[in-house]
Amino acid sequence: MLDLSVSAIPDGTTKRGELAACPSCSAPAPPAFIRLTELPVHGTAVFASADEARAVTTGDQELALCGTCGVVFNRAFDMSKLDYTGEHEESQHLSPRFAAYAAELSEQWVKRHELLDQHVVEIGCGAGDFAAELLRAGVGSVTGIDPHFGPERVPADLAQRLRAVPAFYSPEMVEPGTAAVVCRHTLEHIPELAVFGADILRGMRTAGVPVLLAEVPDLGRILTDGAFWDLQYEHCSYFTPATLGGYLGRLGFDVLDVRTTYTDQYVVAEAAPATGDTAGEPGPAAELDRLHQLCEGFATHTIGRITHWGSWLDDRRAAGDTVVVWGGGAKGLTFLNMLREHADAVSAVVDINPGLQNHYIGGLGLPIVAPRDLVSAPPRTVLLMNPVYVDEVRALLDELGLQTTELITV
Repeated sequence: MLDLSVSAIPDGTTKRGELAACPSCSAPAPPAFIRLTELPVHGTAVFASADEARAVTTGDQELALCGTCGVVFNRAFDMSKLDYTGEHEESQHLSPRFAAYAAELSEQWVKRHELLDQHVVEIGCGAGDFAAELLRAGVGSVTGIDPHFGPERVPADLAQRLRAVPAFYSPEMVEPGTAAVVCRHTLEHIPELAVFGADILRGMRTAGVPVLLAEVPDLGRILTDGAFWDLQYEHCSYFTPATLGGYLGRLGFDVLDVRTTYTDQYVVAEAAPATGDTAGEPGPAAELDRLHQLCEGFATHTIGRITHWGSWLDDRRAAGDTVVVWGGGAKGLTFLNMLREHADAVSAVVDINPGLQNHYIGGLGLPIVAPRDLVSAPPRTVLLMNPVYVDEVRALLDELGLQTTELITV
């Protein structure tokens, strides 16, 4: 069942199992402004059969806005639901657009923070894709920390400069002489933000590391655009540029820069350990007011988007038009599961990642196919989950001889 509700945000009571306080600043947790129930908990899990995909563990997202610091968090998050022992596929680097962005960001960081030939520690390195980009950009060596990381996917010419630590992060893992700590697309997965952030700072101070380089999804765009497909169970904490900067400041960092990137989809922050004590000040009033307004309208906005796409899919099914969704990762999974009552209008999910192809998407069990598989049965419409890829997807469809296939974005 999908439950969407609009809530005011005064003081409220907690239900059993709900977080009673903000994980960033420990202020009392307000009621949720939106509730999404029984959605798959993993956006990157790979399923070998439709039955296995339909049997995926589900969880609830009850998102609350902290009225003190502005961090949004899932009050119903349950870490025990997550299981990374199976196969997972999270790489986006097969997209030329994303690969170019990752290369550009790594080159900026190497130049701005003088990382040429230096050692870098990456916390939450995933499959090691960005660690490889840092090495290509001139970093001397990287220690990649992630409990699910194995170096076998790192290109052979870079492997000797990358040390894999398949474990959860702890402060002693930051080696003396490290020039930067990188933490990309990790903070949004952390339920105990204050504890985790303090451990990062402790490790950096002990090892004498001068700079933290972080990146997270931008909550402001999600709320403004009604992009419900960007809500993932694994993402238990959400930030805007202002609230990410505030979080780092409260931990004890001097924020050097914070900005949005990748067509405002991500927030990048660069911060140095502060030399004095931090005041732990609340979030800026203007940002808190803006977030209150956006959160209060988000459920209504989301309901409108779901109604629109549900009707659109129903119309396509009634017309006998074949529809495929392009994007077999977390966006496509959330979108389709939120529209499960209409998803029989979708014949397949398309992805360029070979690690997802010939598998099935969680919850619904729809097949995930390669772009070339569309040639034998051309769809009427391709619904693209991320508009940043529209040019490369259009070019690929044309290259496959599918010039008449309609391409639209959510």
